[in-house]
Amino acid sequence: MVNDANWLLPEGVEEILPDEAIKLEMLRRDVLDDLIGRGFQLVMPPVMEFVDSLLTGTGEELDTQTYKFMDQHTHRMLGIRADITPQIARIDSHYLADIDINKLCYAGTVLRTQPSQMGGQRELLQIGAEIFGVADERADIEVIEAMLTALRLSNAKQITLSLGHVGIYRALLNEQGISGALEHTLRDVLLRKSTPDIHDLGNKLDIAPFVKLLSLAGSVGVIESAREAFSANSEIATSLAQLELVLSHLSSSDDINIHLDLADVLGYRYHTGLTFNAFVADRGITVAQGGRYDRIGEQFGRARPATGFSADLKTLVKLS
Repeated sequence: MVNDANWLLPEGVEEILPDEAIKLEMLRRDVLDDLIGRGFQLVMPPVMEFVDSLLTGTGEELDTQTYKFMDQHTHRMLGIRADITPQIARIDSHYLADIDINKLCYAGTVLRTQPSQMGGQRELLQIGAEIFGVADERADIEVIEAMLTALRLSNAKQITLSLGHVGIYRALLNEQGISGALEHTLRDVLLRKSTPDIHDLGNKLDIAPFVKLLSLAGSVGVIESAREAFSANSEIATSLAQLELVLSHLSSSDDINIHLDLADVLGYRYHTGLTFNAFVADRGITVAQGGRYDRIGEQFGRARPATGFSADLKTLVKLS
């Protein structure tokens, strides 16, 4: 008698059968061909590394998503990558350190301890691109354009691009010197978009700026509202100006819906500036994402401007 358990796969892991496998492979080639045509160079980091290197500069979110085990040769802790971006930052900092501007792309498997949503996948085929060494908005625009092209190549319909800027939240934290446990609590409240919970923090901080921040989501008019609300803060003025420059470029893309969410603080400990998430019709989750993360190379000895995007090819291939 055959034991059915022998055929079972772990939850969140799937096999790709011939019909979908060929579609997945063709899309991988199409996206990489486009990225290489834009001047990105392909790199292939290893699927496992020493944890110290793998998690450098990434924060607690990626730490809890990473599978870890002991290396029998060195007796050091190894990790299976949950995100390729930190590996690309290490390559830029160490192996390509003599190049002023690096444009790198990649495609490879990542494993995560938990899916991003109920019933989601823990094994992803991540594809993406990163630009190192360009501090201004040109790099962000180039990365966003590459991401949108990847979505178009997957025949995605009704694409919505949501833009944010973590510099605004950082500036508000700095104004009141908010840090530690209080900052952690505030971040969780903002992630849940819970105005009542912000009011519960009224005896610990000035909640007015954060209540206002939660309301700053919607069309491009949000920028002017933010400018009026935070007119005295020069850091916020700079962040809004950066957003405006990117928006002025994207306004010519008539097949893209633009949305702003200035209270999007997901991953703010990792990101340092502009952030962006792509959504499509009939899917309530992000299908591609990215942003600026200028400090990730600091612990590799080469802190410098960086921005990039990533997506799961298994998700993209199902968008058509």
